[in-house]
Amino acid sequence: MQKTYKRLLIILACFAAQTILADEPASAGTSLAEFLESLRTQGLGIIYSSDLVSDEMIVAEQPDLADVRSALPDILRPFGLTVIDGPTGSLLIVEAATPVVAAARVKSELDRPLPEIVVTSSLHQVQYADSGTHAYLERELATRIPAAAEEAVRLTNRLPGTASGGISSRNHIRGGEVNEVLFLFDGLRLYEPYHMKDFQSLASIVNGSAIAGVDFYSGAYPARYGDRMSGVMSMDMRRPTKRAETELSLSFFNASAFSMGSLGASHQGDWLVAARRGNLDLIVDVIDPDFGSPDYNDLLFHVGWNFGPLADISANALVSYDKISLIDASVGETANAKYENHVFWLKWGAEWSETLRSETIVSFNKINDERRGVLNLPGIVSGTLAESRDFAAFEIKQDWRFAPSARWMLSFGIRARDQDADYVHTSVRTITPPFDQILDNEAFVSRDLQLSPDGAQYAAYSELRWRPADSLVLDLGVRWDQQTYTSSDDDRQYSPRASVLWSVDDATELRLGFGEYYQAQEINELQVSDGLTEFFPAQRAQHIVANIKHQLDVGIDLDVSIYRKTFRTLRPRFENVFNTLTLLPELQFDRTRIDAFRAESRGVELMASFGSGSDNLFWWLGYAWSEVEDAVSAGKVKRSWDQTHTVKGGISWRWGAWDISAAGEVHTGWPKTELGAVRNDSRYPVFHTLDARISRDFTVKRGELTAFLEVTNLYNRANPCCTEYSLQPTASGPDELVAREAHWLPVVPSLGVVWRF
Repeated sequence: MQKTYKRLLIILACFAAQTILADEPASAGTSLAEFLESLRTQGLGIIYSSDLVSDEMIVAEQPDLADVRSALPDILRPFGLTVIDGPTGSLLIVEAATPVVAAARVKSELDRPLPEIVVTSSLHQVQYADSGTHAYLERELATRIPAAAEEAVRLTNRLPGTASGGISSRNHIRGGEVNEVLFLFDGLRLYEPYHMKDFQSLASIVNGSAIAGVDFYSGAYPARYGDRMSGVMSMDMRRPTKRAETELSLSFFNASAFSMGSLGASHQGDWLVAARRGNLDLIVDVIDPDFGSPDYNDLLFHVGWNFGPLADISANALVSYDKISLIDASVGETANAKYENHVFWLKWGAEWSETLRSETIVSFNKINDERRGVLNLPGIVSGTLAESRDFAAFEIKQDWRFAPSARWMLSFGIRARDQDADYVHTSVRTITPPFDQILDNEAFVSRDLQLSPDGAQYAAYSELRWRPADSLVLDLGVRWDQQTYTSSDDDRQYSPRASVLWSVDDATELRLGFGEYYQAQEINELQVSDGLTEFFPAQRAQHIVANIKHQLDVGIDLDVSIYRKTFRTLRPRFENVFNTLTLLPELQFDRTRIDAFRAESRGVELMASFGSGSDNLFWWLGYAWSEVEDAVSAGKVKRSWDQTHTVKGGISWRWGAWDISAAGEVHTGWPKTELGAVRNDSRYPVFHTLDARISRDFTVKRGELTAFLEVTNLYNRANPCCTEYSLQPTASGPDELVAREAHWLPVVPSLGVVWRF
């Protein structure tokens, strides 16, 4: 025990020494490059080009060292430079006249890397020469592009490779299921990242005000990302640029308070608080009080302190709470639910040298879910359901990056996660003949299940990024994963990954990507509500992607992508073939099990874009042809979200204090199942919708005020999604079976205001 205390004291002493001995920022008379480098040693993630910051640039006046971040734009202004937010919380030094860099542009699936950024650290230089396939969606876009409920994660729905009905914040990426996306915030895995998760997942649990940007991968992503097989959504937490800044917002959907700032005389520390309340319950009380009360809240807290290059430490907490009561009288459903999600994590970043960096995260997750419901559709189906699901996970994650030169970088890391869950489920369902024969469902099912699984997950990966020539970047990686709780005696997976970036010329880039991607069934994903009590082995998907990107002389970016994704060792999934917008899907008579032994998704995507979120004008237009099919015992069947042709586009124009934006989508109708026919053998009509947003900025006595009006489905298009069945009495004879077509979202307006000071 004494040894442990001594080691802790030594570590604390080292941290204190790093803080005391750290260099103070340079003062007047030094070169700008030396000044920026001194800020980097203080923990500021500054990235700049040696072409922009020359040795001849001298800081003439004494900088305000008490508030360096706020003073940085004034320090750079005499040199024709400014600073903007970059990816992963960094600050990018750019020309003041053209503050648009490649990382901040509206992107298609394949983002342009940053080979032109040259900094004093070779680690930064190779890190941004990313041959992977992804889009970086900057925060500025989220404040301008129409997005229902002001959800930043909905920006991904604007890309041609995603499919969504428009209600849920989740989407299908290149044919995959919605649960095949790895959701990261501040580098931490979030297991249940959505509010109202059993009721269309209307919003994420991360307040959009706290998000700096989103890295979105839709294919062939690197080996550091694992355990989800279709996509990655990695969100960065905002970092302060002032001593303190606050945002208060109110709209039809949310009421939010957000504040962040820096700590310490030299801004060694920072803090952030974000609290949000969903306003849907208030809106429902006014529009349709008989429908129920969907209520959700979330709170994010962060405090960090930079003790020196070896100890950038932060403590964080994210808490969400949902309390839901919903009634759909048209189909006889009543549902109540309560969800509590607690996430705590400590983060330690260390820059051991200009070539070696590490990041360690220790986290604890605690999730408690409860759901109850009653279904009574006379003459067709009736039932009750009550369940609780508790989940806890303790995880240690560590990532290292080593770049001894500007030509190559080695990344490696490990994960260890201990987790357990408790399930209590009871349900009864009775299907009235002849409806029990339509999908070969049992007429009566009663379940009473109690399970307490526990186990561990381990992972390790290694990536080598090599730049043999200025125009060529190679990425090679391998990943190992293991689960100890599945039905397999030894569930281990090995995942090779490879990608190539070839800069054909200054305006053209070619990317090729290949990889194996496994997805384990998590401890909290046991399908007890559908009667399954065992965990299945990990699923597998193989990605093959090719992309070419070209920038025209007029500034328009063009992207063409071709992909093929094959799925293997798929576990059973359950769907409601007639009506997907149901509150209690497990009790409905159209619930069916799909046992696909293989699936394949393929497609071609084209994207044109101009400008970025910081420009007065930007627009994008994309088209996708795609196809996704399951291979089942009866043959090949289209997946229920297959959409052959998709066109998506939008435009935003800033005119003085006004900002006017619109975004629209047209795609082939999703597959439809007729009563008594083959599943997904027909289609719904073509889906099309248009969203619009108009906002105006006002300068007030303290800060700035933005008022906005946003309308989802502007022209109130009735896009059919599903079919509801009921029995209606007739004047004479037996009751008549009546089918009613249900629709996706109608016109939904939202009026809001944001006050920044």
